Amino acid sequence: MRPALALLLLGWLAVLVQGGLALLLPSWAVPDLSLLVTLSAASALEPAFGLLVAACIGLGSDMVSGPPLGQLAFLRIFELALARLVAGQLDLRRGLPLMVFAFAVVVFDGLAQITLGRLLFGSFPLQPVELLGLAGRALVSAPLAPAAAALARRLRERLDETEARRDMRLDPRRSVLR
Repeated sequence: MRPALALLLLGWLAVLVQGGLALLLPSWAVPDLSLLVTLSAASALEPAFGLLVAACIGLGSDMVSGPPLGQLAFLRIFELALARLVAGQLDLRRGLPLMVFAFAVVVFDGLAQITLGRLLFGSFPLQPVELLGLAGRALVSAPLAPAAAALARRLRERLDETEARRDMRLDPRRSVLR
């Protein structure tokens, strides 16, 4: 429970930092930090807690940004499920596979947001410059994925309170050597 809360707070902080960076940098240069935290939650948390964290990060993104409520939450849940599915086939704990997967998911996320926008708000032409911006955003986000996954694993190891970790603790009041 504690690792899930920590990743949820980290995801909400990522949404706020991402919004702040959007004011300072061009749109293609802003990494998708909330998506990276969602991908990290897929490997660091149990499935139920991961889904809850992904949904809450998506809802937080929906509250801060402009899409209809629930659009980013739906995408974050779908991307978490996709990450868990791919992690069963590939070792996403390693740097290069995780970066390639994060690149693909950032591109998928952008295309899915465009598609949902067209579905909900009607037809508008897709400009090639938008696709270049999406590729740039994926290139900026992908190298950050291993660091985000390592941070999530460290948080889980530090805050995990399962029985296995409790048995490993030493009582400082008890003498070890007699």
